[in-house]
Amino acid sequence: MTHSTDNQFIDIENAAHSGAFGVNSIPEPTEAQRKSGNYKMGRVDYQGLAIAIEQPRGTYRTGIDSKTGKRWISRMAAHYGYISRTKGNDGDGIDCFLGPFLQSETVYVINQFVDGRFDEHKAMLGFANGESARSSYLGSYDRGWNGMESIVPVSLSQLKWWL
Repeated sequence: MTHSTDNQFIDIENAAHSGAFGVNSIPEPTEAQRKSGNYKMGRVDYQGLAIAIEQPRGTYRTGIDSKTGKRWISRMAAHYGYISRTKGNDGDGIDCFLGPFLQSETVYVINQFVDGRFDEHKAMLGFANGESARSSYLGSYDRGWNGMESIVPVSLSQLKWWL
């Protein structure tokens, strides 16, 4: 890694752990705060994209399934958040996972489907190849999760144009 990539890695790690789910003294948000997104998140610039990191790699993301009312929990295989100032299909910022291969110029966009219908996109940033992006995505969901309809590699400049 070059010196600047080392610094970027440190900046990303520090940002990931500066939010409410990081390793720090900030209290974890309440269920209402989680739902509204009203809590401290890590913020970092990744190759010109403003990223809000909600969940650092290795932490647990939880929620309640709106259809079943059943609580779910997933351990994040990569830093997870969204690209600021964007709007995805769910009305929130476009979700992203941030991997360790920071010099990657390829983004792997996952088309996520739920119940056979398009749900939203997940942008896999900082992954060495499609297999590592796929593995981190699937590793952040319950075993047997079948929401990944397809994965499309695009250049970073194509992603920025699309956004």
